[in-house]
Amino acid sequence: MRKMCAVVVAVVVGALSLLGAGSAVAEPQLDRITIPSDNFGTVGDHDSCRGALRVGAIAPKGKRGTIRITVTSYGFVGNGAGWAKNPKCRFLLRLTQWSAKYPVGRESFHPVAFGPKRGEKFVRELSPGSGLGSFNVATYAVNSPVQIPQSYGGTGFVAMVP
Repeated sequence: MRKMCAVVVAVVVGALSLLGAGSAVAEPQLDRITIPSDNFGTVGDHDSCRGALRVGAIAPKGKRGTIRITVTSYGFVGNGAGWAKNPKCRFLLRLTQWSAKYPVGRESFHPVAFGPKRGEKFVRELSPGSGLGSFNVATYAVNSPVQIPQSYGGTGFVAMVP
């Protein structure tokens, strides 16, 4: 009886494997030319908070002319009693895109707050349309009437959007 049960389980698992049931495949990163790197550092709004970010880009399946930008925190640190009371580093994340759809460029600013925990994410979908596009990610001051850059550089990349 046990032998028969084991054979049935093996056949079912084999059949499901061939059909792809239960398989988890991550969407691959979008092929791109990145300048200078996918990683950059930034500062925030209080108590000398600072940290680093990694930028990823994918082309979501079934969404033609769209890319998904993911900004992942490596963790932020700060100094003093203010940081101990509120361990969130705030800044504006600027996403810029140039493409056939946006030949003059399109900027969008998003308030972001990351804490000491590594792996916190900000995700946004952009719709530049299909074809060649150029994209830039950088950070700016959150409490300023003018745009003051706060990142140590930023990242920019060129990609062919499906």
